[in-house]
Amino acid sequence: MGDWLLHAARKLNLTNASLNVLEATFEPAELNLYPLVFHAKSLKTIIDKELIANGFKTDFIIEARINFQFINPKIYWVGIYCFPYLIDKTGRRYEPGRIIAEGLEPYFDHFDERNIHPMGKNLE
Repeated sequence: MGDWLLHAARKLNLTNASLNVLEATFEPAELNLYPLVFHAKSLKTIIDKELIANGFKTDFIIEARINFQFINPKIYWVGIYCFPYLIDKTGRRYEPGRIIAEGLEPYFDHFDERNIHPMGKNLE
């Protein structure tokens, strides 16, 4: 997912983006590409499993977001700073701090329909 996000952000000249984890939607909307959204949908399932495993109901988390900052490509082409956070029903915010991710896949055209749906559009 990091490679898709990084290459799309570079193509769109973005410095920041955001993922609403509970809805599996990206901002800006141009990032709502099938491969990104497809993988983002699994994140809510991961949160729900962790909540249940720790004795909480799945509606305990009311907001889950990851804010992304794309490092200046002249300094570090493959770098992505990720700032995830969760907010629970009581309003408490959980924030692990900055996570550095890298997109290491060679460049590919993430907007090319053959890359988005390599086996056809009927995969959803």
